[in-house]
Amino acid sequence: MNILVLSLTKKLRKPDKTEYLDKFEALKSDSRSVEVKEIFDNAVLLEHELKKAAKAKPDLIIVSGRLKNENAFRQRFAFIIRNAERKIQSVPKAKKKGFRKKGEEIKTVSYSRKKTHVFTLETDAKPAYTFNLGGIPLLSVDKKLSGKELSRLIDRVGTVFEENSEAYPDGYSEIQKSKRVLTFFERHFPIRSDSHNEKIRKSAMLAALCVFVVAAYIFVNNMFIIPMHNSAIISDIQTIFYEGTDSKSGSDKNKIAERNWNKLEKINKEIVGWVKINNTKIDYPILWHKEDTADSQYYLWRNYNQEYYQGGTTSIFMDWRSKKGMNSRNVILHGHHMEDGSMFTDLLKYGSTSGNLEFYKKSPVVYISTKKGGTVPYKIISVFKSNVDSSLGEYFDFYCGSFKNDAQYLNYIYNLRIRSLINCPVSVNEKDQLLSLVTCSYEFGDGSNFRTCIVARKCRKGESAEVDTGSASLNKNAVWPQCYYSRYGGTRPTVSTFRTEYKKGKLSWYDGNYSGKGSEQLPTSYTIPTEPPTETTKATTKPKTSSSTSSKVKKKTTCKVSIFTRDYNKAVKTKTVKINSSFKLPKVKTYTKNGYRFVFKNWVARYGSKSTKLSSSVTKVVVETDTRLYAKYKRIKLKKATPTSPTSATKPTKPTKATEPEKPEEPEEPDVTEPAA
Repeated sequence: MNILVLSLTKKLRKPDKTEYLDKFEALKSDSRSVEVKEIFDNAVLLEHELKKAAKAKPDLIIVSGRLKNENAFRQRFAFIIRNAERKIQSVPKAKKKGFRKKGEEIKTVSYSRKKTHVFTLETDAKPAYTFNLGGIPLLSVDKKLSGKELSRLIDRVGTVFEENSEAYPDGYSEIQKSKRVLTFFERHFPIRSDSHNEKIRKSAMLAALCVFVVAAYIFVNNMFIIPMHNSAIISDIQTIFYEGTDSKSGSDKNKIAERNWNKLEKINKEIVGWVKINNTKIDYPILWHKEDTADSQYYLWRNYNQEYYQGGTTSIFMDWRSKKGMNSRNVILHGHHMEDGSMFTDLLKYGSTSGNLEFYKKSPVVYISTKKGGTVPYKIISVFKSNVDSSLGEYFDFYCGSFKNDAQYLNYIYNLRIRSLINCPVSVNEKDQLLSLVTCSYEFGDGSNFRTCIVARKCRKGESAEVDTGSASLNKNAVWPQCYYSRYGGTRPTVSTFRTEYKKGKLSWYDGNYSGKGSEQLPTSYTIPTEPPTETTKATTKPKTSSSTSSKVKKKTTCKVSIFTRDYNKAVKTKTVKINSSFKLPKVKTYTKNGYRFVFKNWVARYGSKSTKLSSSVTKVVVETDTRLYAKYKRIKLKKATPTSPTSATKPTKPTKATEPEKPEEPEEPDVTEPAA
């Protein structure tokens, strides 16, 4: 008899310490050969060893471990016994093809299934258990059993199976079962004849499947479909822009460039330039929608073909504050931070929480191409991070496209330089034009309230495009938003002004002729009025007389209220009212356009950059400052009319003049103050 002993333990012994095997020596005899293995007391490892033992086909398997009671035995072997039963028998197929006819009954298939019977062997100490494991007897005993008691149990194993052969052939009992013959739909969807637990199981499986499908679609869409779609669109426009630029003749290049610009204008007249940075994916057309406002950025969710695409767009578009387009004093360009690395994602290569000096040295120049000006290099002067939400602390408003005077402009440049993560060796003065590239950044928050900004100045006439990157260095004392110091510690440097630092002679990057005239106060589009603006005049005094006069203060007593309904760029009504007076809101009618019904939902009041949503039941508002009121609508798609049958058709009407088909209504724009990547 070949016997395999699996000794279960919580701690393995070293191979040279074999005194624990003494009790198994008593099992050896002329008719017995014993092999002992010590393994961890783990159900998974035990099942693995039993599978290996089944291939060797020993006459008996002994499992020796801690066995306090029957519950401990069942916890250890319940899973192993169930898997062994599945291997020695199969369940008959009970599937019906197609669909069940109306009134057809559900048939059942009866079958018998073997159930392993466990025999209990009484001992002087603790009970032992034996059962048939796939044709091999298995004996489970407590590890404290002596060698003599274990030898006696081995002889009883065969006797127990023989004595119970009629009731339990080979150690198994038979259980009669039945199975319904169901269609595919009936097997996976709850039906009336299902039990309560079966309905719950099917419903849970369907819910899990739906969640998986939606998650899989979002993953595939974001990781593959959107990048492929964007890549194809960008590849098309790049092919047109660079068509034939390998020509060696400079005059030919100008002709080809002019021809290519004509092609770009045919695609979209709002393509006003092209931006490119070497060693990055940034190589895209620049779009400028002149009607953009703080409340509406046309290309925020559209590509250069003017196609609306919520998943992300292939558009680099100009900020509405750069009112003169490519001739603005500061040309501000926005681009999304795409997951596939396209658009302005590569701007983050210039630095995260510290500057990337190596990458800056590879790409210190931004190239801008226009139809009239050709290709012009812009040298980077600042790489900085900024919040655009007061929840992260007081912030520097870098969205400035125009300036009142040179003093204001130079102070703006000073603020850019002190925030830069890299000390860029490029001089600047009041005659230079700036270029700002902006994208969402994720160092603090979800990207909706934080930005990465790269600012460059236009290469001067006759100036080389080369930058002495060897003298560039990291700015270890860059000015960050307060959220940076709250997380990483440190003290925020004191922010001065250009005029103050210029007098101290600390501005080595400035090479102009500073006049010192004008106010340095920076323009900001984020100033929220806390109270109505007032205008005061100095009180005038007169020589004392019998009746003294008190000083008078003139205050602003009126404000403007503008109403916007269907067109958010044009007010339908503007009225001057008294401050703190009640203003009655007009009634807004429901209208239909391009197959949609637009139903009034509520009003939104905006003053400065702050907006407040009003309840739909509000009919009057109290105004304290200049206010804009926008009507918000709910869009409902109308059902198409069903065609009439030929028999009921009426007489054809006279043909009317052909009119151009209306363009389908664009989806509502996201109501945002600044572009979000």
